Amino acid sequence: MKKLSSLLILVTVASIGVYFLGAYTEMPVSRIIRRGTDHGPGQDLNAQGVAQLNTGNPAGAMVSLREARRLDPDNAVISRNLSIALARVAMDLAQDETTAIGLLEESLEIWPRNPEGLDGLSTLYFKSARYKDALDHALVLRELMPENADLAEYVNYLQKRIADEQGMAFEKGDSFRLMYSDRKRLEYEGEIVSILQEHLDSLTAALGIFPGRTIDVLLLTEDLGSRAAPLDPFLEGLYDGQIRLYVGQGIDDREKFIVTVRHEMVHALLQQAAGNLPGWVQEGLAQIAGEKPDREQLEKSGRYLAGKIREGYRIDLSKMGISFINLDSDTRMRAYVSSMLFMEYLSRKYGTGFVPRFVAELASGLDPQEALRTITGASFGELQASFSNELTGKF
Repeated sequence: MKKLSSLLILVTVASIGVYFLGAYTEMPVSRIIRRGTDHGPGQDLNAQGVAQLNTGNPAGAMVSLREARRLDPDNAVISRNLSIALARVAMDLAQDETTAIGLLEESLEIWPRNPEGLDGLSTLYFKSARYKDALDHALVLRELMPENADLAEYVNYLQKRIADEQGMAFEKGDSFRLMYSDRKRLEYEGEIVSILQEHLDSLTAALGIFPGRTIDVLLLTEDLGSRAAPLDPFLEGLYDGQIRLYVGQGIDDREKFIVTVRHEMVHALLQQAAGNLPGWVQEGLAQIAGEKPDREQLEKSGRYLAGKIREGYRIDLSKMGISFINLDSDTRMRAYVSSMLFMEYLSRKYGTGFVPRFVAELASGLDPQEALRTITGASFGELQASFSNELTGKF
């Protein structure tokens, strides 16, 4: 986050994109599961299990195939089919992490190179911040799928995360893991993690969403070398699958630090709840819910944007993209301010419950424009037009 002296408003960084979870895209079952060609004692149950897998009933298939394997323990086809069933049941139960991991481990004991088992276990280890374990399974999966570009990106990302942890101290909150230079342990131990927990709790209440997996927070100080160098000098915080807080020699301004933390936590929560979202959604919510701009900031921003509109600038949030980080400075400024003021306008017009309802609609799978129409009854174009008219009429 940086204060922009021309406007005296607070602006923080956008998410720069989110890496995928789940390297493996499930193959049609006909490409993996076979009925077998012999007539051993487990074949009828194997055929039943295959049919259940093909009709989307992995739990039933697991029961059938367990019994088939008990009757014919040396049959490789039955064993592999059971391994697949266990992996699919595990991912259906992914919210129960202990049970899911146990089933996936069993799946890989039976068939160590089962793509679905490898992918599922790597994904769950990632969610619980066990990055070394996640990488071990992803590397085996990459051997099986060497041409998969998404998988290669996932492996690279895990390797980078593991490298980021070198020389770091760790503290745990309820839903996050704080990392900082071990040299700063006496300075930060205990205090920062309590600040993070307080504000994460506040934001989950404001947004109506709760973390589904561990959020990594890196406190990056200059003694960490190149790891502590932001992509752009204006960055004081960044969410790229983990929250990065660039604090230089240390935290001198606690109030500004908290604003940055809250902004990036909104990005993390939104990504977990609804995946990749347009920049105007991410930044609009991160600013009004995370930073909570005061009246003076809103008015200065409003005068700035109204002036740009009179100069010919046309607000079109849908063309701003997923991230604002690569925009030139003037375009970036307009994008941040437009997103913040548009979201503030909607919150004011449709009441205090607008934000959690909007987030809930996004989490249900609606795209932002559909979500807004569901809540307001108006089209996206109509909402932007009324917002622009109010702005130029007021300033």
